[in-house]
Amino acid sequence: MLLPTAGMPPLEYFLYLINAEVAWVELHETYPKQTWRNRSTIMTANGPLDLVIPVSRPDGNQTITRDVVISDHEKWHKAHWRAISSAYKSTPYFLFYGDLLEPFFKTPPQGPLWEFNKKLLGSLLSAIGISTEMRETTSYKKIVTCLDLRDEMTPKLHRRRQPVPREWPEYYQVFSDRHGFIPNMSIIDLLFHLGPDTKPYLHEAARKNLF
Repeated sequence: MLLPTAGMPPLEYFLYLINAEVAWVELHETYPKQTWRNRSTIMTANGPLDLVIPVSRPDGNQTITRDVVISDHEKWHKAHWRAISSAYKSTPYFLFYGDLLEPFFKTPPQGPLWEFNKKLLGSLLSAIGISTEMRETTSYKKIVTCLDLRDEMTPKLHRRRQPVPREWPEYYQVFSDRHGFIPNMSIIDLLFHLGPDTKPYLHEAARKNLF
């Protein structure tokens, strides 16, 4: 399969990874704006909140994903960690997995976005117990023979060709009394709430939606 780069993507990203031996991450596309490549959505007391990593595109609209770099003009990393801590500090597994995530937001990340995403996603995959081998593309191919999810992993639903997974098993969320159950949040929402049961949940959700 071929996926976009992402650091803390929504659960559907992991539904495809959970049963895959190898997944390719696209680095040579023209970088599209407003996608999961530089954002994630968490659940807060006020509802869903997008955490957006500011980026710089050296070649403007023609910049390829590999060359997109994280901007250092804003202290976004501190704001992101404050939001994550505030939203999930009362979840059952925040103390455990918070220690895994905090180093990524403690100092301003620098360099290519995809490298930051790779390290963050790799840590999450390891914590969950997903052993899928992640590889990066070396050139761009418009048409591929594998499952092409480059344009499917997007918050802009009108761009998608495939339907969003809909049969999500409910799990307890700390703000469900205010907002009800909100599915397909960032993977960290599931991890902080279910901990070691994250992987079984993803298997069940994949079975309901993909097979």
